[in-house]
Amino acid sequence: MLDTTLATTFVPGTNVKGDVTGANWSYGLPRLALEQTLCLGAPLPTTLITLARLSEAVVVICANPRQMRKLHKASQRAGLTNVHLLTADRHGTLPVTGGSVDLVLIADQSGVRRLRHDRALLAQIQRWLKPEGLIYFEFGGPFDGLRDGMALNGLADGLPAPQLFWLTPGSGEMQTAVPLDDAETIRYFWRHSLYSPSIRLRGLGRVGRFLSRHPVVGQLTRRYGVLAGDAAARPAGAPPQYLRTIAQAAGVDISTHRWGLAAHGIFASRKVLVYLFPRTSASPEYVVKMTRDPANNYRLENAHRALLLLHEKGIGDRETLPQAAFFGLHGGLAILGEKVIDGVPFRQQTTAAADCPYARNAIDWLVELGAATANSSAVAPHLVAKGLEALFQRFTQIYRLAPAHRDFLVGQLATIARSDAAFPLVFQHGDPGTWNVLVTPSGRAAFLDWEAAEPEGMPLWDLFYFIRSHGVWVSRARGERDSLRGFSQHFLARSALSPILIEVTQRYCDQTGLSRDLVEPLFYTCWMHRALKEATRLTSSRLERGPYVSLLRLCIDQREAPTLRRLFSL
Repeated sequence: MLDTTLATTFVPGTNVKGDVTGANWSYGLPRLALEQTLCLGAPLPTTLITLARLSEAVVVICANPRQMRKLHKASQRAGLTNVHLLTADRHGTLPVTGGSVDLVLIADQSGVRRLRHDRALLAQIQRWLKPEGLIYFEFGGPFDGLRDGMALNGLADGLPAPQLFWLTPGSGEMQTAVPLDDAETIRYFWRHSLYSPSIRLRGLGRVGRFLSRHPVVGQLTRRYGVLAGDAAARPAGAPPQYLRTIAQAAGVDISTHRWGLAAHGIFASRKVLVYLFPRTSASPEYVVKMTRDPANNYRLENAHRALLLLHEKGIGDRETLPQAAFFGLHGGLAILGEKVIDGVPFRQQTTAAADCPYARNAIDWLVELGAATANSSAVAPHLVAKGLEALFQRFTQIYRLAPAHRDFLVGQLATIARSDAAFPLVFQHGDPGTWNVLVTPSGRAAFLDWEAAEPEGMPLWDLFYFIRSHGVWVSRARGERDSLRGFSQHFLARSALSPILIEVTQRYCDQTGLSRDLVEPLFYTCWMHRALKEATRLTSSRLERGPYVSLLRLCIDQREAPTLRRLFSL
């Protein structure tokens, strides 16, 4: 039971906001395993970390000693051992062996401007490159004199098979990239808000969003990426070679598909996405998910196993459950291709009311998942309590508990241990928040991102988590920004959501064979589990104020609240 959760080490601060690698453009390269990369100019430290992972060796030619010292400190902090920092000598000669470089990155705009006018530099770069070597650089944006796309005319002369990409946002780390001549895919990215605004006009609502997308703003902030090299041009416009190879191994031909890349997010665990479109279609057929760090490979590996197992069990259908199309590893990173589900994000479609029909459909789907997969003979209640006790011990090592709270949770585990009733394990999604739900054209709920799935998971946990997520969203629609107060309104006080919570919990118990005496301990251990998972996103200074540990304490203190009394007395 809970194999994925019990195998996870929850270390506070290992997935905090902003701690994400850079060089998102690198996922558009033909391959993610390089021998030598050469940077002309100083890349951002986050870019350097990614290049060091992709390459056996990274050589950086710094403009001056001060720049070199700065990068040296960044390399030491990141523990990079394969980065070599140099400065050009006063004659401009760079100590790099000819024909040895897989990738040349022109890391700053001064280098791009020089490339445009200095043909000797371009000739030197081509001597450094291997026959299959590549050149990458960016230009444009709000502060670049080369923002006009026609500037490429001055850059393209002499570049081998240059490819141009539309990038967003206008500055900083690129987060979306689409081949510039693929207007259909660019339109899809616009329609589905996959782009990153180059300017953010906060507080202006729809007006701000309109201005952010205005053609004049687009002209002023337009940004391009250029990838040059014969290896990038065969076949022209096709998805990166490493994706074609992995898909082909599964019998899937994507060689003629169009593509666009989205690398959003400020957490290291956030995946890079590549959308793959049939040549004549305005909608994608596949979405490819890639990890940014090998340490997170287990997440996509788990999602792949879960989707295959659900398919074998006959759970869900093409409309409501992602279908795994191909899976593999490249450059040390896990890569999962899924069939795209047609739908609108739940948060865009919901009525933001307690009785939202789309929320009700999602709730019903989770009840049906539990009922279809419930296994009451897999494990005895005392063994379930033993597994939860292991999580409780980890929880108490991370968080400080008042004696009364600790004793209460010990008592909840004891309730499970001494139960004479069968304990049904169920297939658990593991992260069924509203952000992971699509509403399909027929109004059904489709749950995405099965990375936290547990084939032998806890009953009710998914249900409680989704209803909590929906309740908080309902509160936000009414102006309540505090998630804890929103939870209190729906789970503790009497509310429009209370009878729904009571009814579906009762129905869940009836359909899975779960004893109603176990509802209370499952309720509290659900939030204990969420607090454990959340700890990785919290620094030590924020740990004790984490939303889920605060929620757990609130529920223990308010266990006689009206809604909880009704829930626990079913």
